[in-house]
Amino acid sequence: MTVSVHAFTETELEAVDEVTKVAYNVQGSRKESLRRYLALQPGGSFVTEQNDAVIGFGGAMDYGPFAYIGLMCVHPSIQKRGIGGLILDHLLAWLDARGCPSVLLDATPVGAPLYKRYGFMEDDKTVVLRQTQRVLLPQDLPEGVSILSEEDIPALVAFDTPCFGADRNAILASYRADDPQRALVVRNANGRITGYLIAQSRTLGPWVASTVEDAERLLLHALTLPFEGELGVFVSANNGDALKLLTRYGFSQQRGLSHMYKGKHVQRSRHTMLYGQASLGFG
Repeated sequence: MTVSVHAFTETELEAVDEVTKVAYNVQGSRKESLRRYLALQPGGSFVTEQNDAVIGFGGAMDYGPFAYIGLMCVHPSIQKRGIGGLILDHLLAWLDARGCPSVLLDATPVGAPLYKRYGFMEDDKTVVLRQTQRVLLPQDLPEGVSILSEEDIPALVAFDTPCFGADRNAILASYRADDPQRALVVRNANGRITGYLIAQSRTLGPWVASTVEDAERLLLHALTLPFEGELGVFVSANNGDALKLLTRYGFSQQRGLSHMYKGKHVQRSRHTMLYGQASLGFG
């Protein structure tokens, strides 16, 4: 079997999207995430081909102190033949050349053994939740929640960086640009940002809050917006406040993933202030 690996390009968008669908056995497109890789991290995602046909993909987002690897997939017809390892080799070599000290990812039970062979260690679980039951919302929504303006982004990044563990200015601005009306922020009495939530079309996140009360205020406003299909959230299994809050609003746990790292261990507020990841690929 002869395969080739090269940097992902715009011309392969459709083909890669089709591989992600069959590999993850889902109907929903991943084009938004794929375009974000192209726009925000050029050269950081790789395609595997056999006979000019796309058979695999993997992407990385380098935040500086650490990177996230995501959307790792191989076409089912050719799985368990070393393709995943080949893609991972290229991703890790690319990150190593950039001097990235730590690599994070969320692994399925099927994928975890591969990452363990490459020296990744589990330090947490990531829970995938879906809103399987609609809950009646109060008529009067809590005050203090507003739409995030472009001028707010520097203050948002200053709030988010110590919580997330790295500056993700570019990706936060990118999600806001998708639909500015779906980027929500909450402030304290002094006008300082104490939380925010970006309500994507299918996912609540990134979502960060100083307190569970702020997280709930943001959630209530977000749930008044329209969504496509079953709404999802990705959160640490050790964030008990987040799990209790989401359960009260009709979310149920669907599956668990191994949150893994390779290299320097990353200290951040994952268990207390991160109520929803942007995605399983971007953290």
